[in-house]
Amino acid sequence: MGELIAVYLTVHTPRYCTYETAFAGKLAHPDFRAVRDGLVEQGRQLAGVQPDAIVINSCHLVATFPTVVDGTPRHRGILTAQEAPELIHGVEYDFPGDYELASAIIDRGRAAGHVCTLAADVHYPLDYGTVMPLVCYLDRTQRIPVVPVSVTLANDLEECFTWGQYVVRAVRERRRRAAFVASGSVSHKLVRGPERWPSPEDQELDHRFARMLADGEYEKLWAWLPEYAETVEAEMGGRHLAMMLGAILESGRRFAAALHAYGPSSGSGNYVISLS
Repeated sequence: MGELIAVYLTVHTPRYCTYETAFAGKLAHPDFRAVRDGLVEQGRQLAGVQPDAIVINSCHLVATFPTVVDGTPRHRGILTAQEAPELIHGVEYDFPGDYELASAIIDRGRAAGHVCTLAADVHYPLDYGTVMPLVCYLDRTQRIPVVPVSVTLANDLEECFTWGQYVVRAVRERRRRAAFVASGSVSHKLVRGPERWPSPEDQELDHRFARMLADGEYEKLWAWLPEYAETVEAEMGGRHLAMMLGAILESGRRFAAALHAYGPSSGSGNYVISLS
């Protein structure tokens, strides 16, 4: 019987990981260190649970109308990030996919009438919000099969939540012990100046979000998410958070939480949280 065994809210901001310096500790500002160290701990935590597959919803794998699920059997390429080529450049990646799991997710979306697309193409580009946390921290061995899922601009929070449910139902159907990764910031009012923090008010709301997640108040958190996401201008409108909560609630589990770190990047708030 397949199940969702772990959930990760993770960080992809470029300054937390350049390929050359991720493990050398060469960060531009001391305020970045806590999140960098938290990502290292999150990688150790994921290695400990040993999932059969990782489903990752990245705020930088953006689709306009269809939800895209990437079932490419082998993800292989070299990434230079369009947004930050000076920070993430020449990053090689080579890890397996899971076509069967991706197909099962898409099948559930199609059956429910959602606009969606299955990608299975070695030329389908992966974004830095997918590659950066996986290659630099979460699975440096690049051995665990990965299924990337888009953040889709036409989807509201309800539809994103539903896709999280489909992920878990497909995981059960295909008998995978799977981890779900939400790759994105919480508050996201960006400003120039990489070391700048969110406002104190937005930081407090971020901390409230994290406390509720850690305390297992998933239903209350889902009810609050639209207000929270609008107030703090969560990355991609909080779509990754909605999909994460859909997966959590569909699993029926109450997870133990580790709040590894919280830190800034250009005015955004970034939490590193593991649920298992």
